[in-house]
Amino acid sequence: MPEEKLINRDEVRGLLLLVLLFVSVVGGRQLGNYYASYQEMTQLKVLFEVTEEELSGYINSMINGQNPELEIGLVIASPNMDNSAGIVTSTPDYVNRWLIGLTVSPLVVNQPEASEVELEMLVEETVVDEALYDFPKEKISYIAYTDRFMSLDIEDLDEFRSIVEASVEEYGGEVKVTFRGKVHMHLLFLDTWLPYEVTRYPIVSAPYLGYVDSGWVSFTEGEVSSMSVDEGGYVVVDFRNPTRLHSLREEVTCQIFHIGEEEPVLTISKIVNVPPSTDGQYTFSFRFEAPGDYVYRVMSGDRLLVEGEQVLSVE
Repeated sequence: MPEEKLINRDEVRGLLLLVLLFVSVVGGRQLGNYYASYQEMTQLKVLFEVTEEELSGYINSMINGQNPELEIGLVIASPNMDNSAGIVTSTPDYVNRWLIGLTVSPLVVNQPEASEVELEMLVEETVVDEALYDFPKEKISYIAYTDRFMSLDIEDLDEFRSIVEASVEEYGGEVKVTFRGKVHMHLLFLDTWLPYEVTRYPIVSAPYLGYVDSGWVSFTEGEVSSMSVDEGGYVVVDFRNPTRLHSLREEVTCQIFHIGEEEPVLTISKIVNVPPSTDGQYTFSFRFEAPGDYVYRVMSGDRLLVEGEQVLSVE
């Protein structure tokens, strides 16, 4: 019968020490990894994403007495990620067909969770709503937005309508809306609050160019009130794009009438394109073969811009 070999107490102690060292190294490395991820998370940026289309629909629904929900998206990105709105050089799709597509490529290694959202909503620099939304924890996807639905509670609807209407009047249908606040972020037992701020300029009514001035101009003498038969000239029209972010493009028609006649002697149409917050000048050339007094009418679609303000005498 083989003799049983007794385990030395020092050997057991050494084995346990090795196990403890191994667990300490692995656990310490894992805790260090989580802490490094937390440090990374505190340096990241939260993108609070809401489209012009959604804001336009939301504002119009509020003005019409409905109680809509606003869908927003959350995504985390590197600190140098820019979420500001750029100049719009063509009419947004949602103005024509109310549809916008979204793509995103957020960056991070570990996937944090987001829960509560502190929100402050401003329309033209005026705070219209403040709230804390208690969302359950949800992982923020790295390949798509995390959708959130918010039922904003704008208490003073009359003030809200007044601000929107004044902005529409001043900025050609465009309204400035800003969201700012913080999002509660979690990584296991660690958490932090990350700030965000985003500004959009949705169009809530049909955008339009503003008429500034117009007049009769000779090719040789500048602005005139009389010309000779067969002398060339043009009607010059000044426009202004009152929006802050959207280039506007309209078809403008200039009609010239012989006073006393209903039908125009000349009709000229042009596509007028003016960048945001910019003045533009367009000309409509003519040459009269018959003497008389003439006036012009300038239209943009069904909108009358100017009619019969200045008379040109042709001799």
